[in-house]
Amino acid sequence: MKWLSRFSFHRRLQFTFLVLILLPFIVVTFWSYTSVRENVSDKITRSNEETLKVIANQLEKTVDNISFVSVYFSEAYDPAVLESLRYLKDAGHFGSYGVYTHYNKLKTTANILSVQSLDAELQIMLVNRDNRILIGNQDIPVFSELPERLLQESSKLDEQEKITLQWFPYGGDPAAPDYYYAVRFISDPLNQEKLATLYAGIPSRYFEELLDTGNSANIISLEDQAGRPIARLGSTGTVQEKSLLVSEVRIPKVGWLLSGRTPRSSVDSHINREFLISISVVGLFFLAFLILSMLWAGYINKPISLLRASVKQYVGGNRAVRIPVKGKDEVAVLSEAFNHMLEDMNQLLQQVESEQEEKRLLELQALSAQIRPHFLLNTLNSIKVDLLLSGDQSHGAMIDALMKLLRVYVHVDKPLELAEECKVLGSYVQVMQIRNRLDITFDCTLDDRAGAVMLPRLLLQPVVENAISHGFSARPDNPVIRLEASLEQGMLTISISDNGRGMPDDKLQRLNRRLLGDEDETLWPEKGVGLINTARRLQVLYGYRSRLTAQLRSAGGMTFTFMIPVTAEKEADAHDDPDAD
Repeated sequence: MKWLSRFSFHRRLQFTFLVLILLPFIVVTFWSYTSVRENVSDKITRSNEETLKVIANQLEKTVDNISFVSVYFSEAYDPAVLESLRYLKDAGHFGSYGVYTHYNKLKTTANILSVQSLDAELQIMLVNRDNRILIGNQDIPVFSELPERLLQESSKLDEQEKITLQWFPYGGDPAAPDYYYAVRFISDPLNQEKLATLYAGIPSRYFEELLDTGNSANIISLEDQAGRPIARLGSTGTVQEKSLLVSEVRIPKVGWLLSGRTPRSSVDSHINREFLISISVVGLFFLAFLILSMLWAGYINKPISLLRASVKQYVGGNRAVRIPVKGKDEVAVLSEAFNHMLEDMNQLLQQVESEQEEKRLLELQALSAQIRPHFLLNTLNSIKVDLLLSGDQSHGAMIDALMKLLRVYVHVDKPLELAEECKVLGSYVQVMQIRNRLDITFDCTLDDRAGAVMLPRLLLQPVVENAISHGFSARPDNPVIRLEASLEQGMLTISISDNGRGMPDDKLQRLNRRLLGDEDETLWPEKGVGLINTARRLQVLYGYRSRLTAQLRSAGGMTFTFMIPVTAEKEADAHDDPDAD
């Protein structure tokens, strides 16, 4: 799906939306088409079966009529008919009055019986054993000989079968004969002598009219028990059998199979036409929806494009760019939030630039202070030696402490372990107590992990200087400065306490606000500069998680607490905190 990334977001959204509509629509349409196709096929198959049952019932009635006529002649229900059959069994012409009389009796009976089969237009013939037609249709002369072909077909039948009808096709195409004859051999019930043969032929036009359902697509065929075709209406052509809807009904009395076949293509063409119309209508609506969605997407994408262009301008350096806010919709809310975000980013950038400038100034100040003091250290060392040789231990120690401080200032840009920084602070306190004529006790307590943490040199010195200059300005009897440090959960905590004079609550609160950067420093340009610079130095080096706070001690004096984030136990520089500037 990487190729989608070449398009804009709203185009991808529009494409996804269209796919989510098209796929279900195609699936539902295909499923509906298949379901409707199968349902219609089933209904047509059932309808064909019902039609075939109606045709089969009509065929059964015709067969019943033929059976009734044959039974009436063969079972001797009327003694006069039996007597006439005996009399005319060998007659070949009207040679006597008796022949005429018996002929009239048979004709009268045949006319009465043929009324039941008028609708079938049956060709009924009663033939004596000399193959002379005794009773036939009007166009067949009396005592005429049975046609030779009909005689040949009937000779294939079993003359001993006198109970059931025997059937055979006659004339025309073998696949569609002109007649389908039923034959029954009539014998004398007394001596079983053959008297006559009854032929009942069903014409092909009767089958054609009966099988015609009015649907030219239907193919209906009728086969006898042996599988020989009796009648057929319609043609499958080149249609394969599996492409046909087949319905079959069997006529039990004669064993005939009546089958109907409907080409599936005729059903599918109608369904396809209906579905084509439906899909065309839906397609028009879908096309209209597509056009409207593109217009609407363009309308929605316009402010987003403006937002994207504004972002590019801002990244290019135009910090004054803003998005015009119109209305109160979601896009307007987004634009307004974006404008606020730009304002916050501008303030943040200004703050970062200001901090960078302060850091640069601090570095310049450190560089300017790094003069080459080798001659001064050598001179001080000479003075210290002279003082020690002369027995002035106090001033010698003071010179030694001052030299240690000078060496620290020389390498002020290099970090130092907290334990070493405490020694430097001890030297500083030693110098300050001689300068201020105070007997100051400096106590440093570090845990093993905290003592190994690397810190910028002289980071803690302004707090110690503040304790001596301001806390001990009242010159207490036993001035004490205590430094405690611990490292827990990546945070180095350093507390520097004194037992000096402290300060009022209002001034303490104002000092804490200044240390956290929450108060304008132009209001206090000359007060607490060392502490404020130390707090800023923390922010520059270690980020927003670092801080310097001041508290009053319950026993008197002040406590200043450094909170410095540390990621490695032995170093705490500007790279320790990911939020450091």
